[in-house]
Amino acid sequence: MILYLLAPFIILGFVESLTNVTNTPRTEERNTAEQNQTFTVSPLDKSTITPDNVSQIEDGLKNNQSLITEDNEAFQDYENHLSLQGCSRPLLIKSCQVYCVNDFQREMEKLSTEDWCVMEKIIIPYNIMTLCMEGMSQAVRCYYPNQDIENLFLDVHSSYFKNCTKEELQFEDAPKWLVITLTLIPVSLIPILTYLVVWKSKVQE
Repeated sequence: MILYLLAPFIILGFVESLTNVTNTPRTEERNTAEQNQTFTVSPLDKSTITPDNVSQIEDGLKNNQSLITEDNEAFQDYENHLSLQGCSRPLLIKSCQVYCVNDFQREMEKLSTEDWCVMEKIIIPYNIMTLCMEGMSQAVRCYYPNQDIENLFLDVHSSYFKNCTKEELQFEDAPKWLVITLTLIPVSLIPILTYLVVWKSKVQE
């Protein structure tokens, strides 16, 4: 009877000893893996940061040019930096004029002057010219759009689309007699209405 009671305890003890033996190498491997990690927490007294290092870090952050503050709008003046990035502005103007604007002009010459203001007639050649100028800007390493491209567009618009403004309806002023009549009618009614109010109040009394 006692043997039946002791048998489970003996079996459990044997299983625990086996698990301790099998887990020992894994525990050692885990300890070595933890030692190989690059991120370790060191006490404050062993920190490598000194007051001198802190001041150097602060100076480096202040001199960081990748930060753009809210009041710094110099990034918008990209035309000033075109020459630094290898942009050839004369080549851009010439290539856009020869390959883009001239093709657009040839397409516009095929149309009558009455069709220059019809959107369905000019939208395709205009879009081709726009894409051509964008491609030329990228080819010569220039920003798009830039001032030179805008000037070319202004020249095109002044040549072909200056008369395409929508005519606004001109409203004529009303005749003077009509204005005077419409003004005097309500003004003349004021004394009449005032008299009626006073008369009715006296009647009620």
